[in-house]
Amino acid sequence: MNPFELLRASWYFFSRHFGEIALLCLPVILAEAIAQQGLVNWLGPTQSQGASMVLSMLFYPLYVGALVIFVDDRSHRMRHKPKQIIALTLMRWPAFALLAAISTLLIMVGVWMLVLPGLYVMIKVAFAEYLLVLEGRSPLDAIRDSFALTSGHFWTILATILLIMGPIWIVDWFAYRELDTNPDPVGTVILETLNSLFQLFVTVALFRMYSLLREEQAAET
Repeated sequence: MNPFELLRASWYFFSRHFGEIALLCLPVILAEAIAQQGLVNWLGPTQSQGASMVLSMLFYPLYVGALVIFVDDRSHRMRHKPKQIIALTLMRWPAFALLAAISTLLIMVGVWMLVLPGLYVMIKVAFAEYLLVLEGRSPLDAIRDSFALTSGHFWTILATILLIMGPIWIVDWFAYRELDTNPDPVGTVILETLNSLFQLFVTVALFRMYSLLREEQAAET
């Protein structure tokens, strides 16, 4: 499985449907960015870190869950309306929020031990979101099955994520340096909104890989 081929196919889908993805996900992403900035202004940058993480776990399942359903919908040539996708997303939201909390905790424990265990866990739970949203797995079952499904594909998943996130991290580094020097709440909201919007490409790329692996499993059986 070639990461560059995965990215090429995923970028074709992402760019072709970018308008629909933005309309579906952008309102929630923008609301999260505004809420995060309000939290920082209220509690301060240091004291707001824990609350900011909890806030992310509440918002993240809403727009990523909607995107996962949308990508699966279009991949199977179905045309659910946005309100139908939102309704399905809300049904999965409690379980997805719990999955996000468990996954974040596991990754943080790995990071506290050493950076590499945290990275390992992050890759191994990469397909848990799709298993929960699309196959109805419980959070713990989704994590367990993701560990199994990613077996033998660690480096492909890691390369795919780094190829997408590397440029974003570089832009963030320069942008946040400027914002640290010249604080701008509006600029921060815009930057975080664009950041989260383009990170959705990771979700699309990993969905492509997840689908291919599921197809291989089906062919073997």
